Amino acid sequence: MPKYFLALIPPASISNEIIAFQKEIEAQFGAIHAQKAPPHITVIPPFNCEQEKLNSFIIELKGFLMSSHYSDITIALDNFQRFESLTLFVDVAKNEAFEKFCKAVKLLFKQQKIIKQRVEKHYFIPHITIANKDIKKRDFKQAWEVFKERSYRQSFRLSELYVLELKNGTWGISNCINMPV
Repeated sequence: MPKYFLALIPPASISNEIIAFQKEIEAQFGAIHAQKAPPHITVIPPFNCEQEKLNSFIIELKGFLMSSHYSDITIALDNFQRFESLTLFVDVAKNEAFEKFCKAVKLLFKQQKIIKQRVEKHYFIPHITIANKDIKKRDFKQAWEVFKERSYRQSFRLSELYVLELKNGTWGISNCINMPV
């Protein structure tokens, strides 16, 4: 069964900057796992789903977006942060409107009964990963020393949501859902 997730992808100019951070990690530490997907903020984590159910969800999502008041959300990227010694990422500034949007999309997803619902393991922390999984602990500490003092700030408007699909070990864009203007 195909595997998907729902995400927000920054504009190309910002994505290219984030890819440069990922390439820097690769050059210094050999870690490439974060590059298996375009730079993104996960809204719905990976799930297995038949194409027909996914298509129904996308139709419902488009209807929800057309009738919602979530069309003017700005996402601010604010420096770097980490999850313990596992993940290095570009941090997303706290944004109540974006958090409400994500909760509403998750509720819609849950109502579609695409997957057996599971208890969320972690509180939702929007971020864009630059290193995870394949970076060694000693390298992670060194990478964190490099990035923790570095300044990085960008912002962009929430204008599309993307469905990404896993094929041959890499996540690629399957669908783009435009937000109403």
